[in-house]
Amino acid sequence: MKTLPKGIKRNARILRFPSQGENIPLPLYLLWALLLAMGAPLGWFILEKVLNLSAPSPYRDVLYTYVTLGTALAFAVFAGITVTRLERESKLVQELSRSRAELERKEEMACHELEITKERMLKISQLGALIGKSIKEEEVYYKLAHAAHVALSLDRVIVYQRKSEGLVIVEARGIKMKDKDEEKALETLIIPCSSEAGAIGVACQENRALIFASEDFIPPKYRLKPPFDRIRAIRSRSFLLAPVKIDGEKYARAIVAADRKYKKADVTSDDLVSLEILADIAATTLARLTVEKKLEILATTDGLTGILNRRTWMEMAEKELTRAQRYKYPFSIIMLDIDDFKRVNDSWGHQAGDKVLQTIGSILKKNSRKVDLPGRYGGEEFVVLLPHTRGEVALSVAERIRRAIETANMDVPIVVTATFGVSWFDPETPDSTLDQILLKADKALYQGKRLGKNRIIASWDISTGGKDEG
Repeated sequence: MKTLPKGIKRNARILRFPSQGENIPLPLYLLWALLLAMGAPLGWFILEKVLNLSAPSPYRDVLYTYVTLGTALAFAVFAGITVTRLERESKLVQELSRSRAELERKEEMACHELEITKERMLKISQLGALIGKSIKEEEVYYKLAHAAHVALSLDRVIVYQRKSEGLVIVEARGIKMKDKDEEKALETLIIPCSSEAGAIGVACQENRALIFASEDFIPPKYRLKPPFDRIRAIRSRSFLLAPVKIDGEKYARAIVAADRKYKKADVTSDDLVSLEILADIAATTLARLTVEKKLEILATTDGLTGILNRRTWMEMAEKELTRAQRYKYPFSIIMLDIDDFKRVNDSWGHQAGDKVLQTIGSILKKNSRKVDLPGRYGGEEFVVLLPHTRGEVALSVAERIRRAIETANMDVPIVVTATFGVSWFDPETPDSTLDQILLKADKALYQGKRLGKNRIIASWDISTGGKDEG
């Protein structure tokens, strides 16, 4: 069987009557049929009216046939082209309609995501401002954990602070303990700031953020190593790690770890960016607190010895006297003066003298409780205030300090000693002033100088003829 030429095949496709399987709308079918039906009558009209062939003729039937077929064919081709074009336009309209609906859906989703982002950034801004108002380092970590838990809707948040021994947990949110043993293990947990501890240690050591999704392959470098991998509370498949980075510090000051373990959802890169913002705010706050602490130290301590300067010591001693008068408890003051200190400066130079002063400052700090107030009173004179301490107890403390000074290595070829005067505030005589108490200690000290130095004199001994009232 012979095949038709390509041109005829193409025309045949144009002329074919559309099948219902092509989803052509009903009006297009009707238009197709109407155009085909109009072809034959129009041909007759042309013959009768235009060509004026109504008279009998031997060619009349032939002409009728050719004109009729030609007109019908022309209208059929026109109808096919028209319907095909309308079909294409209909499909285009449908495609545009679908595209518009898809764009509207995407726009709605984008608006929704934008609202979520705006709400999150507002929370971050508000909670970040609270972090920035912190006045203590532990307050910064508390607010950082709270902000990450609330603003980012993270299930579990742990803040590790870097200390000399390693990373220790200082704040946690959303941690569920299985038993007391696990709770104890978490409280005593110390993680090295190195790859030995996996991702947490790497984040600390390299001072960089990390994110892992549940389907990610975690390289051995980032996996928790024994014994840390046995602690369920810090294990996770999808988690974030953001360092609290301080300029000039090699390692991270702290690490924030977070996940969505209970929601069984992965953390995202947006979560990491938000967590890093909070960590940076915390870092800026910690840097400010560090500067403020240094300024406070410069303003309140003696630069050479590292203990309180005279102005600060006097202010704190006045406050202690006020509390002692109100709550009726005793306190004692030890005053000491380095024996023959001028000889040290004159014979071995001021550097040797500075070394002696520094050593005595260290001895006073080492032999004082946290509540005690050691200070440099002026020149080679030092004072120590001992709250809740009666005179006789202060004498034993003074003796311990005297022996420590006498046996200390001062890098000078003589034995350095000091003379002490001790006085105390008796709550039974609440009208005493700080100047009066200091004056008693000063008189006792110089009584010791006159008696031969390197000794301790109690103020009540010289004021009552030797009777111990301490």
